[in-house]
Amino acid sequence: MAVGWKGSYYRYKEFFLNISALYKEKADLRAFLEIVMSITAVIVFLLFALKPTALTIVGLVKQIDEEKQTLSILDQKIKDLATAQTLLNQNQNFIQSIDTAVPSSPNPDMLSKQVQGLASKNSIDVLGIAINQVTLVGNIPTTKNLPDIKPMPEGAHEMSFSVSVRGSYTNLTNFIKDFENMRIATKIDNIGINSSVTDTGRVIVAVISGRIPFLGK
Repeated sequence: MAVGWKGSYYRYKEFFLNISALYKEKADLRAFLEIVMSITAVIVFLLFALKPTALTIVGLVKQIDEEKQTLSILDQKIKDLATAQTLLNQNQNFIQSIDTAVPSSPNPDMLSKQVQGLASKNSIDVLGIAINQVTLVGNIPTTKNLPDIKPMPEGAHEMSFSVSVRGSYTNLTNFIKDFENMRIATKIDNIGINSSVTDTGRVIVAVISGRIPFLGK
């Protein structure tokens, strides 16, 4: 083993010495080796220098792509908001009507005004307007409806009412039709009509019971 090792050592030593001698004697070989070594050194340094730069460039390109996607989403949102604003401006007159139809809070005065106006229109007398217990300020408790009465849709709160009116049958019928179509949204649960004869003649009384939804915000 020792002989073999030494033999290999002397052989490679002689090989490198021959190359060294040729390197010293021949200028062209010396120049070629210097060029090769210089190019190798430049390539190595370039690899070490360019790798972080390449990784940085790749990261920047990826970030730019993500920013482009975000910008595209934001542009679409801006367009949607502009469209919504245009629709809002075009339907501004309807928004007030919607607020009147379904108010944010209970408004007994609005109901009273509407009933008085319809009564005057149809030439009937208002005997009374009753509003059940309702919270005007503060937290609104959950309303417990009777089994045969459906709750308001979408979790809306409600204000129960009862309206008593007197007049001729025709006028009362017209009043009820107008009442169903008045600006305030109403849910009529019951309509009762009572006819009686008094010293002054026949008297017809109608009682309308129902609920008015409100958002409670």
